[in-house]
Amino acid sequence: MRTEGSQPEISVAGLGATRRDVIAGSAAIAAALGLSYEASAEMQERRAAAARDTRPVKCAVIGVGSQGVTDLKRVLSVPGAQVVALCDIYEPNLKRALALVPGAKGYKDYRQVLDRKDIEAVLVVTPLFVHAPISIDALKAGKHVFCEKMMAYSIEDAKRMARAAVASKKVLQIGHQRRSNLIYNHGWEMINKAKVCGKVTHVRAQWNRNGSWRRPVPKDTNDRHWNWRLYKDLSQGLMAELGTHQIHVTNWYLGEAPSAVVGIGGINYWKDGRTVFDNVEVIFEYPSGVKLNYTSLTTNQYDGFYEQFMGKDGTLIVSQQTGGQYYREPTAEAEAWMKAPLNKETGARGQTGLKLDPEATKKLGVTGTKVGQKEIKGDVSGKDDYLLEMEDFFASIRTGAPVMCDWKDGLRACVAAVRANQAMTQKTRIAIPASDYVI
Repeated sequence: MRTEGSQPEISVAGLGATRRDVIAGSAAIAAALGLSYEASAEMQERRAAAARDTRPVKCAVIGVGSQGVTDLKRVLSVPGAQVVALCDIYEPNLKRALALVPGAKGYKDYRQVLDRKDIEAVLVVTPLFVHAPISIDALKAGKHVFCEKMMAYSIEDAKRMARAAVASKKVLQIGHQRRSNLIYNHGWEMINKAKVCGKVTHVRAQWNRNGSWRRPVPKDTNDRHWNWRLYKDLSQGLMAELGTHQIHVTNWYLGEAPSAVVGIGGINYWKDGRTVFDNVEVIFEYPSGVKLNYTSLTTNQYDGFYEQFMGKDGTLIVSQQTGGQYYREPTAEAEAWMKAPLNKETGARGQTGLKLDPEATKKLGVTGTKVGQKEIKGDVSGKDDYLLEMEDFFASIRTGAPVMCDWKDGLRACVAAVRANQAMTQKTRIAIPASDYVI
């Protein structure tokens, strides 16, 4: 869609492995493989440059509920990031956050935050249905924006955010924090550089929990305000809150976006007035023919959450919960490093596998390579994904470095989640047109 005076249409459906994708690796990728990639060195230098540049950046956090406080605490650990304003419509949340940042000023109206000329960046950590209006207003006000996932409630809202980012030439980063995760960047290199799985044909991903997702409602608020995730007009449910993280990873690893989806969902256990599904089972089809089978449950947490990439030569599993593992197919030729893996892992059928360990670069020596002979630059030990993504956000503001998870990534995940909910609601296969990925 293009209106008079708008930016040219930009398509993000074709996602070939670009140099930007390559340098988005971790500071210690390819370690257990016994390989050394230039992407690793470039990423290390990016982090080192960001650490040297601690120009103060005054920022605000809009929305300081549970996730907002998590993000706030990470921002407070980023050198040079100065939180000068906090905003929330719920007074107890605002008071709790202000206690963490005594020098900050509190607001209930986000527009007053955007009116402040001294604020350079804002974090939007509100309920999903107001991501777009607040982010768009912030970008138009000349602020850099970090917006939590999912990017927006609707595909059109996400596109409006993207157009605002392009027009403003400001940073817009979406909170899919796996993009800054060391294990996930390591896994990307294994799939796309070392090609340890060969041609990837299928992906399985799941995020299972055991709980209603409903929170007790304080007396001074109401259920829709407190449990907005459970209502269809305010939330996109499990596909948005959990699924988009894993869809984003699949899109990133495959270098493409879904072209169709079919699925079944339901409200089959938690009969408590919610209007979003309490379980979802969907299959996405990609243009290359790869299928992503995605499951999210609220009644059984066995096996937790992971993404599993299956190819003709092997299987790679990545997870924030368990790290990651690689298993070679019996029909695939074993490379030298596979014959004596540093970190052995036993698979379901007794296969010997490799446990992913980016930090192994510091201790692994492999004949014919330089791995293990030089020290890693830029210490990331003790930093979780949330802190790393905040460091990346402020690095992009200060140095112009590529955004780790930009609006293109956010739009692709948003499109997939919205179309999956549509497929489950209509109980039919939904084709995802290329126009969904054009702003």
